[in-house]
Amino acid sequence: MDVLQWIVIGSLVYMIYYLINKYEQRVNELTRLIELNREEINRNKENIKKNAEGVANNREKIEKNAEGVAKNKERLDLNQDIIAKLK
Repeated sequence: MDVLQWIVIGSLVYMIYYLINKYEQRVNELTRLIELNREEINRNKENIKKNAEGVANNREKIEKNAEGVAKNKERLDLNQDIIAKLK
């Protein structure tokens, strides 16, 4: 019985070692890939910041245009009223 227990314990230790080693290899590979892409990641972060600024600028332009559209609608309504009165 003692031999069987040691075989089971040895098998478990080997399985744990195998899983840890496999996990460590994956982590190392992912770390290597991240380092290879670090420059592109940083470039993308900068692009995201620039695009966020562009979105803010576009929102301001949309708000200004909405005000212009509202003014034009008022003028159009007034002109249509004047035309209706002249008929």
